[in-house]
Amino acid sequence: MARASRTSKSMLALLLGATLTQLLRSGPGNDFVQPTRREAAAAAAAALLAAAGAPGAADARAPTISVFGFGSGMSDAYSQNDNPTNPYSQFSDGTNAVYKLTQDILDKKKAELAKGFDAIEAAPGFIQAKNPMKLNTCLRGSAFYIKSDMEAISKGLAEDRSNAAFAKTREVAQKLGELGAHGRAKNWPQCDKDYAEVQSLISEWKRMVAF
Repeated sequence: MARASRTSKSMLALLLGATLTQLLRSGPGNDFVQPTRREAAAAAAAALLAAAGAPGAADARAPTISVFGFGSGMSDAYSQNDNPTNPYSQFSDGTNAVYKLTQDILDKKKAELAKGFDAIEAAPGFIQAKNPMKLNTCLRGSAFYIKSDMEAISKGLAEDRSNAAFAKTREVAQKLGELGAHGRAKNWPQCDKDYAEVQSLISEWKRMVAF
């Protein structure tokens, strides 16, 4: 990236020189417009120098991507909804939130979550078959919204995010992330352990919320 930046600045310097040469070149009969040429040259020089000093596209920080909670990016279902500032979001932290949970919404989330739990029960078969693609599809299916559904149910209509059940959802999401990562790495013995831990954490959460 640094090499690209230096190349860009060198090109701008060459362009600056060419522009100044063209603008300052005077010919017969052009003496009365010479001040105007100089002013234009000065303006062009200032603009090009400012552009040379500005960070280019190569210097910009590339977006990061997370998969099933891994990575520092915000492009996964588990990270992108954590305490956003949008008051219209259903994933808001509750501050000045326009979106409010209702019993009807909670009932729908419970039904959606049950499907998610059913979906990840197919994981052991894909682990045994050593099929990372189908395991990934399994985790990205109905299980995609597991964390947000579990959080909604945990905080309930009281919007209480301080309870143990709400914190437990983070553990479930983290372990699902580890299962997906180990599946992609084809670490099947670890996948077996991850799946067992996922089900154990889900069972603990179910007891907490009487699901």
